[in-house]
Amino acid sequence: MSSVNFAKGKIYGVLRARVIADNGEDHSHKTDESHYNLLSIDDGQSETLEQYQINIDIQSLQSANVKCISIDPFINTSIPFSNIPIGFTPLPSDDSDTLALDFIRRPVFDLDLLTKSEALTADQIAAKLDVYFDQDKPNVIVFGTKYDDEYSLDNNHYGIQRSLNENKPRCGIDDIHMNQIIGKDGHAYQDGALFIQKENQDNTYIAFFFCFDSQCKTEN
Repeated sequence: MSSVNFAKGKIYGVLRARVIADNGEDHSHKTDESHYNLLSIDDGQSETLEQYQINIDIQSLQSANVKCISIDPFINTSIPFSNIPIGFTPLPSDDSDTLALDFIRRPVFDLDLLTKSEALTADQIAAKLDVYFDQDKPNVIVFGTKYDDEYSLDNNHYGIQRSLNENKPRCGIDDIHMNQIIGKDGHAYQDGALFIQKENQDNTYIAFFFCFDSQCKTEN
């Protein structure tokens, strides 16, 4: 199954896993991009435990260009959190699957809270995430795209570089943000988001939603 409009080899879906390490903000001096990097593991019933990097875009220009809001607690009965299995589940990028996220066609929060907010710097977004990951290692549900650099020929990909230089898994989740432009058709049913499970509460989450400045402009 291949997602539409994403880089070759990426698959849209949802990961349910447990965070095992918080590497915080990672700034590329080569591309000037910043990611917030987590390591996670899907400790389910299988004998082989799969590890994933979780890479959250927090700045891709020299100036702040990512918007971020958090909702605590996030209360929305339309997302069946309890039915999401451990590990990565591919999702079709269309309305045939009620789990696929689309902030415009299938709203799960007031999108104006995100799109009409001010862009934050990488440090500001990292500080918001640090509140939940700096000390605690919670369970998370992450919507985005899965990549596997074991089968990639691009040695410049940061997944490969982190695997080779920092002993991190080649497998990971990207595009954990809104993946469409308001007013433009396309990129449907494949938005990304981060949900952090509250301790000892089976169905209570903190939600993080992200988008780029360029996604908030309505086309005429």
